[in-house]
Parts: sequence; structure tokens; C-alpha cells
Amino acid sequence: MKFIGAKDSGKVVIFGVPYDGTTCFRPGARFAPDGVRFFSENLETYSPALNRDLSSVEFTDAGNLEVSALPEKMVEEVEDFVNRIEIPVMIGGEHSVTYPVVRSLKKSYNNLTIVHFDAHADLRDEYSGTKFSHACVVRRILELGCRIVQVGVRSGTREEFKLIKEHPLIEKVDIKDLPQRLMEEQFVYFTVDIDYFDPAFAPGTGTPEPCGGSPVEFFEILYNLPPVKVVGFDVVEVSPPYDPSGVTRMLAAKIIREMILKFWGGEPC
Repeated sequence: MKFIGAKDSGKVVIFGVPYDGTTCFRPGARFAPDGVRFFSENLETYSPALNRDLSSVEFTDAGNLEVSALPEKMVEEVEDFVNRIEIPVMIGGEHSVTYPVVRSLKKSYNNLTIVHFDAHADLRDEYSGTKFSHACVVRRILELGCRIVQVGVRSGTREEFKLIKEHPLIEKVDIKDLPQRLMEEQFVYFTVDIDYFDPAFAPGTGTPEPCGGSPVEFFEILYNLPPVKVVGFDVVEVSPPYDPSGVTRMLAAKIIREMILKFWGGEPC
């Protein structure tokens, strides 16, 4: 099964990482890559909002990576794969899978800014005995020297929120201000944890958090982002066992379609 419109050519490479080995509440994100692909079949390849069509975009779906259960080994395996492609579009999996993608990209893009859509800060230094937990992913990325722009974060420890306020490389931004904020960035990677959205719109996730964003607002902002150099993106933490209607997987599939078309879709039809 491939994401709708995928071909066997192009610099943009979709791949899945079916991993939820450090999930701390409700597992199931390992089923997301195939679940999101399945729901993508109900999408049209054409986006009326962007007036662009996936049929005009060269992109590949490389399938799912087989990764180890140990998070430290998983990080090495995902990074090794991303080292061999140009523009990664990843379907998680839990959020820990983002770190090796960013670690790989940082080798090529020194001035890399991570736009982090999430309900949770993910800035713990260690959780459940590992530094590679999904609760630590942004902390590990921060250690790479990346600038972090957080959108929607509304849950975390006192220490995490203190770090957000004090660390010079972290900035918490209202989504309405994101287009202006990105005007001067050189290279950008987007990581979209599906629990950024309010559970009313995206119930199928392991750690739902009330008072989140709406898809309407998210897409309105996405369409108005400046023409920054986007080097990849991911959508993570979709958990099909908690998504009986499929609305969360459908939202994830549409995010992927719209982001591919926004960043690499070329001229409007």
C-alpha cells in the first residue's frame, strides 16, 4: 500500500516508522503508517485550496522501515535510512522517531529551525529509563543546536516550561504569528504531533490533551506560510486503535497531501 499519488521517482520520499517502543500511556502508534496510507486512498490528489495536484509532483513512497525495539538502536537505523535520501516525509510512529531524522538533516543544514506542533513540550532529559523517549525528543534535538519554534504546547513539567522561557534557542509562538515568524528562517523542518489538535478533531492518539488547535486554523496558516526552504516534515503519534471512525488518520493523510503540495507542488494548475 502506498500513499495516494506516490510514484517511484523524485527527491521527496515518504516512509513510515511503525514504532511505539517508548510510549508511556496508550500504545498503538506503530499501526499509523499503514493506517494513514489506507485513508489517503479516500483523498483526491487535487487540492482545491492550493490549486495543485499530486499527479504533478514527483515523490516516492518507500514503505515502512523495520526498526529495532530498543530506542537507541531505532535511532541509528532511522538515521542511516535518512542519510540516503534527500527530502524526508515521515509517518510515525511515536514522536521519538523524529530525532534521528533531524540528526541526519543537521549534517547538511547547519541553520536548521524545527517547527514543533504539539500539545506536549517533549523536553524531559530522560523518561522511563531512556534519553530517547518520545517525551525527550525535543530535548535531544535542542542539543543538536537547532532552533525550536513551538506551537500549541500546553502540557509539561514545571522544569520544561522554565526551559522554554529561558533557553535562547526555544520560542513558543501563537500559530497566527507563525507566517511572520518564519520570514527570516533559512531551513525549516516541520514535526506535527497529531495531539497538537484538540481531541474533538483528533481523538486517535496515545496522549490526548484538551484545548488544542483546530484543523481549519492549521490549514489556513499552512497556506499562508512564506516561501521558506522546507527540508522535510513528519506527522507522528496517530494511534489507530483509538481512532474508530478514522477521522484522525484522515486528518493526518490530508496534512501530508497539503504539505507536499504547499512546499513542493510547483506552480498552481
